[in-house]
Amino acid sequence: MKTTRQAVAFIPNNESRSARRQRHQLQDQAVAGQPVPLWKKLGLLAGDEEGLGQPRRQQPFGSHSFRGPHRLHPAPHRASTMTFAAAYPFITESGLGHEGTYIGTDVFGSGAFSYDPWVLYDKGVISGPSIVVIGTVGTGKSMCGKSFVARSITLGRKAAVASDPKGEWVPVAHAVGGKVISVGPGRATRVNPLDAGPRSRDLSNAQWQAVVRQRRRQLLVALVSLMRQGVPMHPVEHTALDMALTDAVAANATPTLPMVLEYLLNPSPEARELVGPDGGRAVAHSLRRTVSGDLEGMFDAPSTVSFDADAPMMVMDTSALIGASEQALSLAAACGATWLEAAITNPDGGKRIVVYDEGWRMLADPYMLVKMSEQWRLARTYGIANLLIMHKVADLNEIGDSTSGHRQKALGLLTEADTRIIYRQKHDSMRLTKDALGLTEAECEQVEELPKGMGLWKVGNRSFIVANQVTSEELDVFGTDTRMTQ
Repeated sequence: MKTTRQAVAFIPNNESRSARRQRHQLQDQAVAGQPVPLWKKLGLLAGDEEGLGQPRRQQPFGSHSFRGPHRLHPAPHRASTMTFAAAYPFITESGLGHEGTYIGTDVFGSGAFSYDPWVLYDKGVISGPSIVVIGTVGTGKSMCGKSFVARSITLGRKAAVASDPKGEWVPVAHAVGGKVISVGPGRATRVNPLDAGPRSRDLSNAQWQAVVRQRRRQLLVALVSLMRQGVPMHPVEHTALDMALTDAVAANATPTLPMVLEYLLNPSPEARELVGPDGGRAVAHSLRRTVSGDLEGMFDAPSTVSFDADAPMMVMDTSALIGASEQALSLAAACGATWLEAAITNPDGGKRIVVYDEGWRMLADPYMLVKMSEQWRLARTYGIANLLIMHKVADLNEIGDSTSGHRQKALGLLTEADTRIIYRQKHDSMRLTKDALGLTEAECEQVEELPKGMGLWKVGNRSFIVANQVTSEELDVFGTDTRMTQ
């Protein structure tokens, strides 16, 4: 078999033309199998074979030299930072910086991980301050949300929990010096959902009255729709409700639900002439449950408490409604959320975290979904950061199928959140989680194997595996499985 020998040497960067010709001759002779004089191999002058002459180059050609006719041009390689971090451990994510609330340890970066939605928004890392936390039961998602909120309060932020269905945020509020408003059967607290709330100094009298009227009207329509299980109101019923609200406000600047109900059952002469004697009677019977049904004694009287805008944390405790019907829970959530919204959407209220725990229930409520969508869009205007906590994306299947407009709107809240925190998920729910939150295959593999207390943080276009760190004192306040461990 005929073989061909190859002469390989590296080309010097400052090679002259005559040196290049000589190198080519040496290569041709080596390929042809002709002997090459030693003095040529060593780059010496003729007659200096004994090494007495001066070398023409400091690094002569030879089989052991690192010079030859081919320059090295490594092919470019492109990969994500996660791939490089795994392939080359000395390359890691630089992190989000030290500003913000301490969360825990960046597992891959081996440093402290801090987070603040307002700081990151100012830096352009995220385009919105909304946050979504997802994790199955017992993975540490609630601990993450509580530690983030409580520690943010120590840095000057404020917090509000729209509805606490299990009472888990009550000890947190007490620990940080906040206030709790408990509503439910047998409780002495009364909350009037038609309260105007604190007024923004940027609005004129006419503008403020229009805002309050629109808020009250939306609540009344939502309550009637909830009682009718989504059956729309007729135009004459809308007119009757508007007239009743107008008459109630004329009689009392701060009306209550019983006042509106009274004007629906006994309309004024102007309303009777416009809608007829029975135009608002069907609406009245739908609204009656809020004052004499499951919610009697909770939202049917002037407020006995007020929203303290200066308190570090406000919690609406609805744990007394455990076991109530779905309609009662929806009615209570609508009344409480509207009252709370009137207080937290004041631009003068400072930076505040608004918590929506048990988010799957609120997303299933059409009225709450509309309110949450508004706060998602106006979060930057009001200076609030929405924190939605839920178990898994698959919970949205209970709202409707993939063609349901309600489900698509709820899914939009998850996708629009620029900060997504994912704790361990089961394998059968990972496909929906991947599609909804934009996870990569590598991230899905990580999420399925995450231990308790460790989550994947997707902040903008950057990803981190973070181990949440809590102290023993915090664990006593934040823990939700105390009875299981005692």
